[in-house]
Amino acid sequence: MKTDKVFEILGEGGGICISRQQNKQGERFIYHHNEFDPTDESQGINENENYHNFEQAFILINNRYAWYRLHLELVHDDYKSYIVKHLIKRLNGELVTPSDMEYTKERLEKVLKIRLIYEGKHGSENKIWHIAP
Repeated sequence: MKTDKVFEILGEGGGICISRQQNKQGERFIYHHNEFDPTDESQGINENENYHNFEQAFILINNRYAWYRLHLELVHDDYKSYIVKHLIKRLNGELVTPSDMEYTKERLEKVLKIRLIYEGKHGSENKIWHIAP
């Protein structure tokens, strides 16, 4: 059985990752969320769930968290285009500005091997995010 981490974001006190586990029967994706607060004596979060595909696991993250504002550590090449598509959709859907991305834009670009552009289309005052060609 082979297990590879294919997506990982880190934050203060924890992280979220998706691992791909492959064996003779096929593959499954394991969502793992680990979080703890040293100022709180509770047990924190330690959650694991299995999914049949990467998309199911990632949609859980995309729907729950502003993951693009956290420290993106890793995205496997097999899933970069999928992640980029959802990144652009979230940035434009939530009207995120460059100042909102001051601390994370460079890291997103490095990990995803892209260049994010924020500009108006054809003289429009409405600006949107897109990927440089």
